[in-house]
Amino acid sequence: MSRQPPSTPVSFASRWAPLLARWRSPSLAAGASLGLALALAVGAGLLAWALSALPGRAALPPALAAAIGAFVAALPLVLALLRGRQALQRGREQSQSADALDPVTGVPSRAPFLTLAEREFARSRRYGIGGALLLVDVDRYRRLVDGHDAQAADLVLREIAASTQATLRGADALARFGHAQVAVFLAHADPLGALDVAERIRERIEQLEIIWHDQRLRATVSIGVVLMRPAHLSLQAVVEDAEAALGAARHAGGNCVRAAPVDPRRLSRPGVGPSVDDNQARGG
Repeated sequence: MSRQPPSTPVSFASRWAPLLARWRSPSLAAGASLGLALALAVGAGLLAWALSALPGRAALPPALAAAIGAFVAALPLVLALLRGRQALQRGREQSQSADALDPVTGVPSRAPFLTLAEREFARSRRYGIGGALLLVDVDRYRRLVDGHDAQAADLVLREIAASTQATLRGADALARFGHAQVAVFLAHADPLGALDVAERIRERIEQLEIIWHDQRLRATVSIGVVLMRPAHLSLQAVVEDAEAALGAARHAGGNCVRAAPVDPRRLSRPGVGPSVDDNQARGG
């Protein structure tokens, strides 16, 4: 007689999963809610009848008995609704928190960064507090990761974000701003201080060795710097100036820093430095 193969044990989760999945249907959920409401109504009626049917003076007036019965019957439902609402709120907060972070680099994404920058821009205009925006773009990113898989490309971005973060102070902010680009907001920054931070970021990334399957990947970055000034009437104007400065750094061959406002006559000049005279930068 041939032996039957041993049956595979069925877990509790796999046994009940199809049944539990049905309760996600809106129609079944509505039916369950209606059934619960009917059960509570019947329970309230029975409790009210019992209270009003007590012997002698212990009996309560029908109206009072009905009110007590309804309260006792509805209390679990109210508590369940409150717990459900709290759980829903926690779920929304966790979802928003997850959406706020870039899944590749682990730093904030563009949207929350712009919200913070908008708030700091308003403070800068109101109180005259200095601030700076840096756009850090990986030079020739496609060529750098060509021949490697997506995990290697993600590793490059992660290492660059981590290296940039290590250069910043606690009051500064970092976010992934584009495909191969991160943005930095420097709080209480002056022109020379912002350029110094940008140069330290550039040098740190230039010296970075990214190891992937016994291969060393080396990256450089172009950085555009802009100081928030009274002439900036919106955050979008600040971003556009930073993008113009970044374009100047790319035009100069990459692996350098440029600052706004950009003088077209200096687009091809290599090295690091603002596109305005130092005297103008100190006085601006």
